[in-house]
Amino acid sequence: MSLKNPSIRVQLVLWNAVVLLLILSSVFLGIYIFMQNNLETMVRNKLDDGFQTLEDVVRNSNGDICDFFHLGQDIMFQVLKEGKPVYQTEAWIEAGWTERIQKDQIDPFGTWKTDENRVFRLKRGEVPEYLFEILYAFDATDSSESKKSLAVILIAGIPVALLLALIGGFFLAGRALSPVKAITRKAKEITADRLSERLPVQNPHDEIGHLTAVFNDTLARLENSFEQLRRFTADASHELRTPLTSIRSVGEVALQKPMDKNSCKEAIGSMLEETECLTRLVDNLLILARGDSGKAKLEARFLDINELVKEVVEELRILAEEKNQTLSSSFRSPLTAMSDGQTLRLAVSNILHNAIQYTPNSGCVEVLTAKAENGKAIIDIIDNGPGIPETERAKVFERFYRIDKARSRAHGGSGLGLAIDRWAVEVNGGTIAFLDKKGQGTFCRIVLPVD
Repeated sequence: MSLKNPSIRVQLVLWNAVVLLLILSSVFLGIYIFMQNNLETMVRNKLDDGFQTLEDVVRNSNGDICDFFHLGQDIMFQVLKEGKPVYQTEAWIEAGWTERIQKDQIDPFGTWKTDENRVFRLKRGEVPEYLFEILYAFDATDSSESKKSLAVILIAGIPVALLLALIGGFFLAGRALSPVKAITRKAKEITADRLSERLPVQNPHDEIGHLTAVFNDTLARLENSFEQLRRFTADASHELRTPLTSIRSVGEVALQKPMDKNSCKEAIGSMLEETECLTRLVDNLLILARGDSGKAKLEARFLDINELVKEVVEELRILAEEKNQTLSSSFRSPLTAMSDGQTLRLAVSNILHNAIQYTPNSGCVEVLTAKAENGKAIIDIIDNGPGIPETERAKVFERFYRIDKARSRAHGGSGLGLAIDRWAVEVNGGTIAFLDKKGQGTFCRIVLPVD
């Protein structure tokens, strides 16, 4: 850790100290100003009260200065008449106030500090009806010392509070970040081979717990993606191996024995048949790869859904006629959607082709379009073939998944068709699913947003 790039713990401690310094400085300054004002008000009140007492004595005695003797000699004051002292206490004389006043220009609330660091406040006023001028001094040393003591305490308290804040903040930051350390240690242990492990969640309700839960969800998705990739790689390898093995076997057999022209044609035809299977498989893989990478070229435009479905039905009608099947269609309302025609046609064609392929001879296949109550377009393809078990309906859209692998290979399937169909529908903002159907057969529904 460098000073330029401190750890989060150090940053938290420093920010805590800075914020605390600002708060303490503001609070302590406020306390000092408040106490200073209170002490100043108290001193002025006492100064005013003492001076008022002297005024009251003058007025109550009708100007008889003898009544000042009753106040004692500890109070510091002087009474002047026509600028000349007529009375002053011993405390006034001992403090040397007469000489101080003569040397200094005194304001109505003068302040003096003696060599002994004592602080006095002076108030000067007149009693005009008796031509008296009163000078009254009050010892404010205690108030001044209280302000100094308060300032020292507050100033000294700031570094002490900061030190405690740094120590406490470092400890608390360590406690708060301890889950991060545990997460870091565990994250270092997780590799591509150990994606099933999860980060520890000490408190699922705090911010770190929420972040850890997100990371765990990400790990779960990564684990699922890696598993799908491994399964996809294994299945793709298996699917590619089968036609390649067949081609190799046919070639080896053809080389091992003399062959006439017809036998050569038969061997080459068999190899071309397997090559066609390979081509279809590679094309399907390319479609899915482009879909996964988001690089598939799509051209969204307004499509007449009914017209598109009609074209697909007419293209595949010959397949149904070869199996003596009844292929009917019904278009209940006009439907227009903003979709890519090529991908949507691919999905509808694949589903209808499967329905025809797996429906027995003399069976029935029905294609319907309609507008749902929520305004979306519905394309239903229904047949009376062997059907799909309810437990398999979601799985059949997975890549290379086949209910009956032997039957699918016999029909030339690789287990990618429905995966391509789902991608083709979803890329157009729709959904595809196999629904419950009364009686035997399959009921596939494509739902598309309508513009």
